[in-house]
Amino acid sequence: MQRILTFLVCVIIVKGLSGQTYQEISTGQGYNKQSFVRLADDYQKQVNNDAWDIAFSAFGFQDAGIFINESSGSSMGQNLPQTELYYAETDNFNATIDVEAIKNNRYLNTEESWNYGAFNEIRDTMNPYDFGWGEYLPSQFKVVGDKVYVIRLRNGEYRKIKIESLTATAYTFRYSKLDGTGEVVKTLDKMADSYGKKFIFYNLTTHATVDVLPEGGFDLMYCRYISIAKDPVGTIIQQYNVTGILSGFGVKTAEADGVNPVTVSFEQYKDSLKTLTDVIGYDWKTLVGTSWSLDMDRVYFVKTADGKVWKIRIIDFEGSFTGTAVLEKTDITASATSDLPGVQSLIYPNPATDRLYIVIDKAVNNPQTISISVTDATGRKVYQNNTGTSTLFGAESIDTGSWTNGVYYVTLTDLQGNKTTTKILKN
Repeated sequence: MQRILTFLVCVIIVKGLSGQTYQEISTGQGYNKQSFVRLADDYQKQVNNDAWDIAFSAFGFQDAGIFINESSGSSMGQNLPQTELYYAETDNFNATIDVEAIKNNRYLNTEESWNYGAFNEIRDTMNPYDFGWGEYLPSQFKVVGDKVYVIRLRNGEYRKIKIESLTATAYTFRYSKLDGTGEVVKTLDKMADSYGKKFIFYNLTTHATVDVLPEGGFDLMYCRYISIAKDPVGTIIQQYNVTGILSGFGVKTAEADGVNPVTVSFEQYKDSLKTLTDVIGYDWKTLVGTSWSLDMDRVYFVKTADGKVWKIRIIDFEGSFTGTAVLEKTDITASATSDLPGVQSLIYPNPATDRLYIVIDKAVNNPQTISISVTDATGRKVYQNNTGTSTLFGAESIDTGSWTNGVYYVTLTDLQGNKTTTKILKN
């Protein structure tokens, strides 16, 4: 009893001196859940792996990311069935599809971004109008679908699906059994069907949207997903079912490896912050025999969408028995600088041709004016405007037709003088 009391006293003292707190996160027994985590209030929302099949991005006017749900649990050391996506090599929804002939055309979500999912992987990355599943047609002001896919559901059944179009406000798609029976045509509104959040989640069995994301957003997603190894030409050579942590929308993360977790400074790593979602990933643990070994000299700096900066170390992982991990976290915001706290922005297309769009999404508690200025490479201002104070969401459409080709800088500034600058090209 004396040793236990002494330990507790020491924990309390250390916590008080360092500002460290601890947060338990879990995927549930057998990794059968997805967990959406917030750091500031120790919050997590769990949803079953099979709650949804596909997800549509809904955070701007020209986002077109469509994702497949890769999460699958495990039982007795074996992976449970997962949702799979194949390209049917046709644009004709009524075409006869030989499933066995397209098994080499499987596509997976990228691990690096919330902008592009499995449906986007076929895209020509050099063409800003190509989104994989379809192409943006400026004359029609929408993305028009030009590919048919096949989805294998967790129960082994197949569905063919075609994303027909995407306007500024809605997706339209159709799906059916392979023989064409049971056809469903759906139009999903970006605002209403996303429940006012960043993504629309849809279940192909219940034919309904699912409210997956927590109110107030999330910082980290703790889940099972597929990690991909590719050869130098981009061909997938191996796929791994992994349990890991992905950064949320608008979150920046930096890894500090081989460091003293107590003394390591954010100042050394602030320029290494990345918007890539897989910076934390899954390799903070290693299976040694039948137990897990954690990399205890590794920490992560996580800058959340509200401007807070956290130092995180993963100090426990219990494997599939509980799916539980424990985060040691320290709020170091006071020692870190911030650009635009509580504000997310999307600037597209880049390169720009005749028009540039700037979408600004403000936090609920931060409906302030944002100043927008654009300067050319010589510092000459070519555009200046402010977003309104009465709305949380603002969008600017800027005519760039008269601009000369070259480099431009878009600067967003809030009322406190915080600013962020993005370089764009005008072709």
